[in-house]
Amino acid sequence: MKITVTGALGNISRVLTEKLIADGHEVKVISSHADRAMEIEKMNAIPLIGSVEDADFVRRSFEGSDAVYLMIPPDFKTPDYKTFTISVGRNYAEAIRETGVEHVVNLSSTGSALAGKPPLTAYQNLEAWLDELSGINVLHLRPGGFYTNFYGAMGMIRHMGIIGNNFPDDVNLPMSHPADIAEAAAKAFRTPFTGRNILYIVSDILNGKEIAEILGKAAGKPELLWVQFSDEQLLEGLLQNGFSREAAQHYIVDIGIAVREGILEKHYQQNQYEVFGKRRFTEFAEEFAHIYRFNN
Repeated sequence: MKITVTGALGNISRVLTEKLIADGHEVKVISSHADRAMEIEKMNAIPLIGSVEDADFVRRSFEGSDAVYLMIPPDFKTPDYKTFTISVGRNYAEAIRETGVEHVVNLSSTGSALAGKPPLTAYQNLEAWLDELSGINVLHLRPGGFYTNFYGAMGMIRHMGIIGNNFPDDVNLPMSHPADIAEAAAKAFRTPFTGRNILYIVSDILNGKEIAEILGKAAGKPELLWVQFSDEQLLEGLLQNGFSREAAQHYIVDIGIAVREGILEKHYQQNQYEVFGKRRFTEFAEEFAHIYRFNN
């Protein structure tokens, strides 16, 4: 097949692109950075340099493709992240409608099904625009929290000996390894699906205490503790790290509230969709420790 991949060469899209090329597909990769073109070409993929906020560029990128892999770029520094998300989602849907793409694998989230409901009242349903289209086959991937989000805590671990979020250490968190997400997407393109489908990607479910113990042991910090921050403390920390206020509040803090109140786990446990994921958190902890030691 001819497949267009969004997400440039991120943690998921890079692995997915490698798998699709190995399977013999012709792959085009969208990136907003011209300096990534050579790297994409070295992978035997076709670089498409432009912005997914540009509707004409997205349409041209999808032309001639049998299938597309979609994700909203996580540009959390964008001041109006809600408008950005809606714009990109609509560009994708319109391009699919105009170009006749038949198969879509869409990176959604566990929060999408609860978007618009407290505390996720401002969270966007990444599936809505695609579900309005007729005549396409779509697979919505709903991963848990990315393991790789913990890379952002390395400084806190190193200098303060703590890790945390705005939920306590005894609340379970469904999580996913990006490689499991990429593998699920690649598998979907190998065996084309029909209709509307949902697949949860949950590689492991752990609470904060268990996460701290596993990461601490792997990184040589056995005393590492999980600390619950207040919503205000978490928001302020994110703002100091370059997040826009809207993105920080609605896509990080509010998600943490949903985790704290058990809303996300309850939804996951009550919905009997197929679940994919095999890379346990202990496996990721070794990857984390390697980078942690390398940057020491």
